[in-house]
Amino acid sequence: MNKSVHLVADIGGTNARFAYVIPGSDELLGIKIFPCADFPLFIDAIRAYTDQSDFEFVDKICLAVAGPVESDWIDLPNNHWAFSRTELQTSLAASVSIINDFGAQVLSINQLCESELKWLGAPRPKGGQVMAVLGPGTGLGVSAMMPSGFILPSEAGHVAFAPVNNHELNLLKTLWQRYERVSVERILSGMGLANLYWANCQLDGVERELTAPDITAGARAGDEYCVRTVNDFCAILGSVAGDVALMTGANDGVYLSGGILPRILDLLDEDIFRKRFNSKGRFSGICQNIPLAIVLAEQPGLKGCVEALKKGVE
Repeated sequence: MNKSVHLVADIGGTNARFAYVIPGSDELLGIKIFPCADFPLFIDAIRAYTDQSDFEFVDKICLAVAGPVESDWIDLPNNHWAFSRTELQTSLAASVSIINDFGAQVLSINQLCESELKWLGAPRPKGGQVMAVLGPGTGLGVSAMMPSGFILPSEAGHVAFAPVNNHELNLLKTLWQRYERVSVERILSGMGLANLYWANCQLDGVERELTAPDITAGARAGDEYCVRTVNDFCAILGSVAGDVALMTGANDGVYLSGGILPRILDLLDEDIFRKRFNSKGRFSGICQNIPLAIVLAEQPGLKGCVEALKKGVE
Protein backbone atom coordinates (compact mmCIF):
# COMPACT_ATOMS: atom_id res chain seq x y z
CA MET A 1 0.00 0.00 0.00
CA ASN A 2 1.62 3.25 -1.16
CA LYS A 3 -0.98 5.78 -0.11
CA SER A 4 -0.75 7.57 3.22
CA VAL A 5 -3.14 6.55 5.98
CA HIS A 6 -4.55 7.96 9.19
CA LEU A 7 -3.56 6.02 12.29
CA VAL A 8 -5.83 5.83 15.34
CA ALA A 9 -5.12 4.41 18.79
CA ASP A 10 -7.14 3.90 21.96
CA ILE A 11 -4.71 3.81 24.90
CA GLY A 12 -6.15 2.47 28.12
CA GLY A 13 -4.62 1.40 31.39
CA THR A 14 -4.11 -2.19 30.28
CA ASN A 15 -4.21 -2.37 26.48
CA ALA A 16 -3.35 -0.20 23.49
CA ARG A 17 -5.64 -0.66 20.49
CA PHE A 18 -4.39 0.41 17.07
CA ALA A 19 -5.98 0.65 13.63
CA TYR A 20 -5.74 2.75 10.50
CA VAL A 21 -8.16 4.20 7.98
CA ILE A 22 -7.81 5.32 4.40
CA PRO A 23 -8.51 9.09 4.25
CA GLY A 24 -12.15 9.60 3.33
CA SER A 25 -13.21 6.21 4.74
CA ASP A 26 -14.57 5.23 8.16
CA GLU A 27 -13.56 1.56 7.90
CA LEU A 28 -11.13 0.46 10.59
CA LEU A 29 -8.33 -1.63 9.10
CA GLY A 30 -5.48 -3.58 10.65
CA ILE A 31 -6.89 -3.64 14.20
CA LYS A 32 -4.30 -4.89 16.69
CA ILE A 33 -4.30 -4.92 20.49
CA PHE A 34 -1.04 -4.74 22.44
CA PRO A 35 -0.66 -5.06 26.24
CA CYS A 36 0.81 -1.79 27.50
CA ALA A 37 3.07 -3.71 29.89
CA ASP A 38 4.93 -5.23 26.91
CA PHE A 39 6.47 -1.88 25.92
CA PRO A 40 8.63 0.39 28.12
CA LEU A 41 7.68 3.47 26.07
CA PHE A 42 4.57 4.38 24.11
CA ILE A 43 6.59 5.10 20.99
CA ASP A 44 7.84 1.50 21.12
CA ALA A 45 4.24 0.28 20.86
CA ILE A 46 3.32 2.56 17.98
CA ARG A 47 6.47 1.57 16.07
CA ALA A 48 5.74 -2.10 16.68
CA TYR A 49 2.31 -1.53 15.13
CA THR A 50 3.59 0.33 12.08
CA ASP A 51 6.32 -2.28 11.54
CA GLN A 52 3.67 -5.01 11.42
CA SER A 53 1.33 -3.12 9.07
CA ASP A 54 1.19 -2.94 5.27
CA PHE A 55 0.98 0.83 4.80
CA GLU A 56 3.97 2.99 3.92
CA PHE A 57 3.17 6.49 5.18
CA VAL A 58 1.20 7.86 8.13
CA ASP A 59 -0.16 11.33 7.48
CA LYS A 60 -2.25 11.95 10.62
CA ILE A 61 -2.49 10.28 14.01
CA CYS A 62 -5.25 10.55 16.61
CA LEU A 63 -4.64 9.09 20.05
CA ALA A 64 -7.34 8.59 22.66
CA VAL A 65 -5.64 8.33 26.05
CA ALA A 66 -6.94 7.50 29.52
CA GLY A 67 -5.92 10.69 31.27
CA PRO A 68 -5.77 14.49 31.05
CA VAL A 69 -4.81 15.87 27.62
CA GLU A 70 -4.68 19.63 28.19
CA SER A 71 -0.87 19.93 28.29
CA ASP A 72 1.89 18.85 25.93
CA TRP A 73 3.12 16.27 28.47
CA ILE A 74 0.79 13.26 28.59
CA ASP A 75 1.10 11.15 31.74
CA LEU A 76 -1.29 8.22 31.97
CA PRO A 77 -2.42 7.60 35.57
CA ASN A 78 -3.26 3.91 35.10
CA ASN A 79 -0.15 2.75 33.25
CA HIS A 80 3.56 3.59 33.07
CA TRP A 81 3.58 5.55 29.79
CA ALA A 82 4.30 9.27 29.66
CA PHE A 83 5.32 11.29 26.61
CA SER A 84 5.38 14.72 24.94
CA ARG A 85 2.94 15.26 22.10
CA THR A 86 5.41 17.60 20.37
CA GLU A 87 8.28 15.14 20.63
CA LEU A 88 6.06 12.31 19.44
CA GLN A 89 4.97 14.34 16.43
CA THR A 90 8.59 15.09 15.54
CA SER A 91 9.71 11.48 15.98
CA LEU A 92 6.88 10.09 13.84
CA ALA A 93 6.93 12.89 11.24
CA ALA A 94 3.14 13.04 11.31
CA SER A 95 0.45 15.33 12.68
CA VAL A 96 -0.57 14.09 16.13
CA SER A 97 -3.83 14.98 17.88
CA ILE A 98 -4.61 13.68 21.35
CA ILE A 99 -8.03 13.41 22.95
CA ASN A 100 -9.29 11.86 26.17
CA ASP A 101 -10.31 8.22 25.75
CA PHE A 102 -13.86 8.95 26.84
CA GLY A 103 -13.97 11.96 24.58
CA ALA A 104 -13.46 9.38 21.84
CA GLN A 105 -16.19 7.21 23.36
CA VAL A 106 -18.75 10.02 23.28
CA LEU A 107 -17.76 10.91 19.70
CA SER A 108 -18.53 7.34 18.65
CA ILE A 109 -22.13 7.29 19.92
CA ASN A 110 -23.78 8.87 16.89
CA GLN A 111 -21.93 6.42 14.64
CA LEU A 112 -23.38 3.32 16.35
CA CYS A 113 -26.25 1.29 14.95
CA GLU A 114 -29.19 0.05 17.04
CA SER A 115 -27.74 -3.46 17.39
CA GLU A 116 -24.66 -1.97 19.07
CA LEU A 117 -26.72 -0.58 21.97
CA LYS A 118 -28.65 -2.33 24.73
CA TRP A 119 -31.32 0.00 26.09
CA LEU A 120 -32.24 -0.09 29.78
CA GLY A 121 -35.77 1.25 30.03
CA ALA A 122 -38.12 2.90 27.53
CA PRO A 123 -36.77 6.46 26.98
CA ARG A 124 -34.94 7.11 23.70
CA PRO A 125 -32.88 10.12 22.54
CA LYS A 126 -34.71 12.96 20.81
CA GLY A 127 -31.58 14.72 19.56
CA GLY A 128 -30.21 18.21 20.07
CA GLN A 129 -29.35 17.81 23.76
CA VAL A 130 -26.36 16.78 25.90
CA MET A 131 -25.24 13.15 25.93
CA ALA A 132 -22.77 11.53 28.33
CA VAL A 133 -20.68 8.37 28.38
CA LEU A 134 -19.12 6.63 31.35
CA GLY A 135 -17.56 3.26 31.72
CA PRO A 136 -15.56 1.03 34.04
CA GLY A 137 -12.43 -0.69 32.80
CA THR A 138 -8.92 -0.39 34.21
CA GLY A 139 -10.21 2.96 35.52
CA LEU A 140 -13.52 4.82 35.29
CA GLY A 141 -13.93 7.21 32.36
CA VAL A 142 -16.55 9.93 31.98
CA SER A 143 -17.24 12.40 29.20
CA ALA A 144 -20.08 14.48 27.80
CA MET A 145 -20.81 16.18 24.49
CA MET A 146 -22.79 19.37 24.02
CA PRO A 147 -25.32 19.73 21.15
CA SER A 148 -22.71 21.91 19.40
CA GLY A 149 -20.29 18.95 19.35
CA PHE A 150 -18.05 20.46 22.04
CA ILE A 151 -16.66 17.75 24.31
CA LEU A 152 -16.64 18.59 27.99
CA PRO A 153 -13.23 17.74 29.53
CA SER A 154 -13.77 15.51 32.54
CA GLU A 155 -12.03 13.43 35.16
CA ALA A 156 -15.33 12.71 36.89
CA GLY A 157 -14.27 9.14 37.60
CA HIS A 158 -12.28 10.60 40.48
CA VAL A 159 -15.18 12.22 42.34
CA ALA A 160 -15.76 10.88 45.84
CA PHE A 161 -17.96 7.84 46.40
CA ALA A 162 -21.29 8.68 48.06
CA PRO A 163 -23.05 5.70 49.70
CA VAL A 164 -26.85 5.62 49.55
CA ASN A 165 -27.59 2.97 52.22
CA ASN A 166 -26.08 1.49 55.38
CA HIS A 167 -24.41 -1.39 53.55
CA GLU A 168 -22.60 1.00 51.20
CA LEU A 169 -21.68 3.21 54.16
CA ASN A 170 -20.07 0.19 55.80
CA LEU A 171 -18.22 -0.59 52.58
CA LEU A 172 -16.90 2.97 52.54
CA LYS A 173 -15.76 2.79 56.15
CA THR A 174 -13.94 -0.45 55.36
CA LEU A 175 -12.30 0.97 52.23
CA TRP A 176 -11.03 3.92 54.27
CA GLN A 177 -8.64 1.38 55.79
CA ARG A 178 -7.02 1.17 52.35
CA TYR A 179 -7.52 4.65 50.94
CA GLU A 180 -7.55 8.06 52.59
CA ARG A 181 -10.04 9.14 49.91
CA VAL A 182 -12.34 6.67 48.17
CA SER A 183 -13.17 7.84 44.65
CA VAL A 184 -15.79 6.10 42.55
CA GLU A 185 -12.95 4.72 40.40
CA ARG A 186 -11.74 2.80 43.49
CA ILE A 187 -15.05 0.90 43.27
CA LEU A 188 -16.14 1.04 39.61
CA SER A 189 -13.20 -0.50 37.77
CA GLY A 190 -11.29 -3.75 37.60
CA MET A 191 -9.48 -2.89 40.80
CA GLY A 192 -12.82 -1.66 42.14
CA LEU A 193 -14.35 -5.11 41.88
CA ALA A 194 -11.38 -6.47 43.84
CA ASN A 195 -11.78 -3.70 46.44
CA LEU A 196 -15.50 -4.40 46.82
CA TYR A 197 -14.88 -8.11 47.24
CA TRP A 198 -12.23 -7.51 49.91
CA ALA A 199 -14.51 -5.05 51.74
CA ASN A 200 -17.50 -7.41 51.68
CA CYS A 201 -15.36 -10.19 53.11
CA GLN A 202 -13.95 -7.85 55.76
CA LEU A 203 -17.47 -6.96 56.90
CA ASP A 204 -17.95 -10.62 57.81
CA GLY A 205 -14.51 -10.91 59.44
CA VAL A 206 -13.08 -12.83 56.49
CA GLU A 207 -9.62 -11.96 55.09
CA ARG A 208 -9.71 -12.80 51.39
CA GLU A 209 -8.64 -11.28 48.04
CA LEU A 210 -9.69 -12.16 44.47
CA THR A 211 -9.03 -10.68 41.04
CA ALA A 212 -11.85 -9.21 38.96
CA PRO A 213 -12.04 -12.22 36.55
CA ASP A 214 -12.18 -14.62 39.50
CA ILE A 215 -14.94 -12.56 41.10
CA THR A 216 -17.15 -12.63 38.01
CA ALA A 217 -16.49 -16.36 37.59
CA GLY A 218 -17.35 -16.89 41.26
CA ALA A 219 -20.59 -14.91 40.86
CA ARG A 220 -21.62 -17.18 37.99
CA ALA A 221 -20.84 -20.17 40.20
CA GLY A 222 -23.01 -18.75 42.98
CA ASP A 223 -20.30 -17.80 45.51
CA GLU A 224 -21.96 -15.62 48.15
CA TYR A 225 -19.28 -12.92 48.36
CA CYS A 226 -18.78 -12.77 44.60
CA VAL A 227 -22.51 -12.39 43.98
CA ARG A 228 -22.73 -9.66 46.63
CA THR A 229 -19.75 -7.87 45.09
CA VAL A 230 -21.12 -7.88 41.55
CA ASN A 231 -24.53 -6.72 42.81
CA ASP A 232 -22.88 -3.87 44.73
CA PHE A 233 -20.82 -2.93 41.66
CA CYS A 234 -23.85 -2.77 39.38
CA ALA A 235 -26.02 -0.90 41.89
CA ILE A 236 -23.35 1.71 42.59
CA LEU A 237 -22.67 2.13 38.87
CA GLY A 238 -26.38 2.78 38.34
CA SER A 239 -26.31 5.51 40.99
CA VAL A 240 -23.16 7.11 39.59
CA ALA A 241 -24.60 7.03 36.06
CA GLY A 242 -27.61 8.95 37.38
CA ASP A 243 -25.28 11.42 39.09
CA VAL A 244 -23.45 11.96 35.78
CA ALA A 245 -26.79 12.60 34.08
CA LEU A 246 -27.56 15.35 36.59
CA MET A 247 -24.02 16.80 36.59
CA THR A 248 -23.93 17.16 32.82
CA GLY A 249 -27.61 17.64 31.99
CA ALA A 250 -27.40 14.61 29.71
CA ASN A 251 -31.04 14.56 28.62
CA ASP A 252 -30.13 12.90 25.31
CA GLY A 253 -28.82 9.84 27.08
CA VAL A 254 -26.21 8.27 29.31
CA TYR A 255 -24.22 5.54 27.59
CA LEU A 256 -22.27 2.92 29.53
CA SER A 257 -19.12 1.73 27.86
CA GLY A 258 -15.77 0.32 28.99
CA GLY A 259 -14.36 -3.17 29.16
CA ILE A 260 -16.26 -4.63 32.11
CA LEU A 261 -20.01 -4.26 31.50
CA PRO A 262 -20.25 -6.27 28.25
CA ARG A 263 -18.59 -9.18 30.08
CA ILE A 264 -21.09 -9.24 32.94
CA LEU A 265 -24.39 -8.58 31.15
CA ASP A 266 -25.66 -11.96 32.33
CA LEU A 267 -25.05 -10.86 35.94
CA LEU A 268 -26.68 -7.43 35.61
CA ASP A 269 -30.10 -6.88 37.18
CA GLU A 270 -31.46 -4.33 34.71
CA ASP A 271 -34.41 -3.33 36.88
CA ILE A 272 -32.24 -2.54 39.91
CA PHE A 273 -29.73 -0.72 37.71
CA ARG A 274 -32.41 1.50 36.21
CA LYS A 275 -34.03 2.04 39.62
CA ARG A 276 -30.72 3.25 41.07
CA PHE A 277 -30.19 5.50 38.03
CA ASN A 278 -33.64 7.04 38.53
CA SER A 279 -33.47 7.35 42.32
CA LYS A 280 -32.48 11.02 42.68
CA GLY A 281 -34.96 12.42 45.17
CA ARG A 282 -36.65 15.53 43.81
CA PHE A 283 -35.04 14.90 40.40
CA SER A 284 -36.18 11.28 40.05
CA GLY A 285 -38.84 12.33 37.56
CA ILE A 286 -36.20 13.89 35.34
CA CYS A 287 -33.91 10.85 35.45
CA GLN A 288 -36.83 8.53 34.62
CA ASN A 289 -37.04 10.26 31.23
CA ILE A 290 -33.33 10.11 30.39
CA PRO A 291 -32.29 7.39 27.91
CA LEU A 292 -29.87 4.83 29.32
CA ALA A 293 -27.95 2.30 27.24
CA ILE A 294 -25.00 -0.09 27.37
CA VAL A 295 -22.61 0.15 24.41
CA LEU A 296 -22.06 -3.28 22.85
CA ALA A 297 -19.97 -2.07 19.89
CA GLU A 298 -16.45 -3.30 19.39
CA GLN A 299 -13.73 -0.64 19.39
CA PRO A 300 -15.88 2.47 20.05
CA GLY A 301 -12.73 4.35 21.10
CA LEU A 302 -11.11 3.79 17.71
CA LYS A 303 -14.34 4.81 15.96
CA GLY A 304 -14.34 7.99 18.04
CA CYS A 305 -10.76 8.75 16.97
CA VAL A 306 -11.79 8.49 13.31
CA GLU A 307 -14.64 10.89 14.00
CA ALA A 308 -12.24 13.26 15.79
CA LEU A 309 -9.97 13.34 12.73
CA LYS A 310 -12.94 14.09 10.48
CA LYS A 311 -14.13 16.91 12.75
CA GLY A 312 -10.66 18.27 13.48
CA VAL A 313 -11.12 17.70 17.22
CA GLU A 314 -7.95 18.04 19.30
